[in-house]
Amino acid sequence: MKKMKLLFASALLSVTMSMSSLAGSWQSDATGWWFRNDDGSYPVNTWLWIDGNGDGIAENYFFDANGYCLMNTATPDNYFVDANGAWIVNGVIQTKVVSVSESTAGAESTAVQDTTTAPASVDISSSPFEGYTIIANTNTHKYHVPTCASVRDMNPENYGYSDDADYLESIGYVACKRCH
Repeated sequence: MKKMKLLFASALLSVTMSMSSLAGSWQSDATGWWFRNDDGSYPVNTWLWIDGNGDGIAENYFFDANGYCLMNTATPDNYFVDANGAWIVNGVIQTKVVSVSESTAGAESTAVQDTTTAPASVDISSSPFEGYTIIANTNTHKYHVPTCASVRDMNPENYGYSDDADYLESIGYVACKRCH
C-alpha cells in the first residue's frame, strides 16, 4: 500500500510538472475562434484546457492545423465538442479544476497546456482518454468494462475513466458483478 501511494504521488507530480501555465485571450475573425497566448503564439493540432472566466474550472478545447477551435463536431481523435468548442461526453462538458499554481493573476484567461492529445488519467479522469479500459461509477463506486449494460444506465455526471483496476480497488471501488 505504501509503495502504491508513493507511485501515485510520483505519477501525480510528473503530470503536474509536465504542464505549464499560459495566459492569453480568445480571438475571432470571419473564419472562427482561436486562443492567442500572451507571447503571440497559438495552439495548433492540440487540446488545451482553458479557464476562460477565471473561476478555477477549465474546459478542454481542440485547435486544428490553422489554430482554430473546432466547434459542434467530432475532433480528429474522435472526441466531441459542443457549439462553444468545449469537450463533451454524452452532452456533459468535461472540466478540470485549475490549481492556484496553474492560474495567472490578472490574466484574461488561463490555459493549461496538456502534453497528451487528451487529458490522461493518473487515477480516475472525468474525461475519456486514449487507452482507458474501465468506466467507474463515481456515485456507486463500482467499475465496469466499457461495454457493460450497466454503463448505459449510469448518470453521465457519474462517469469516471481509468485503466487501473488495482488502483480503483485500493480506493474502495468494487468490480461490477454483471461484467466481471
